[in-house]
Amino acid sequence: DAYKSQLSCVVVDDIERLLDYVPIGPRFSNLVLQALLVLLKKAPPQGRKLLIIGTTSRKDVLQEMEMLNAFSTTIHVPNIATGEQLLEALELLGNFKDKERTTIAQQVKGKKVWIGIKKLLMLIEMSLQMDPEYRVRKFLALLREEGASERPSKEVGCIVGLLSLSCFAKLPCHNAGKT
Repeated sequence: DAYKSQLSCVVVDDIERLLDYVPIGPRFSNLVLQALLVLLKKAPPQGRKLLIIGTTSRKDVLQEMEMLNAFSTTIHVPNIATGEQLLEALELLGNFKDKERTTIAQQVKGKKVWIGIKKLLMLIEMSLQMDPEYRVRKFLALLREEGASERPSKEVGCIVGLLSLSCFAKLPCHNAGKT
């Protein structure tokens, strides 16, 4: 149906799940992979434009399946790493009122946070199901339950820093200053 309009956007979310990818083995559905590759490479009819956005948390898997080449570009979306980044995201999303964000700020400022934007959106949605007086409390509880909200400590920061540096050097998109 995306070809019926002049300008369309299709989001293929969590591609590895669509492919039934299992890291043990590794196994996946080749039938679904081939169907997706055909559809991704198919050009829209003349005079029509189509934007296809795919999401994955396993870029390496898509690379190995030769699916990454079906997309014209790759955009890395890093996790939210600080309380300040979390507050900026909450402000941009606009789900919490100013007063609610101020309360959240008191709890997360200066703290380490580690959460992906997709997970953050889910936590926000879950907390918004509560009565307004309990939303912030629920959001902060969910953040803690996910292990996304931690008190800053030199030991944790050092371990995270070492892991980040070793992973950072292995990512081809970050080598030699490329993005």
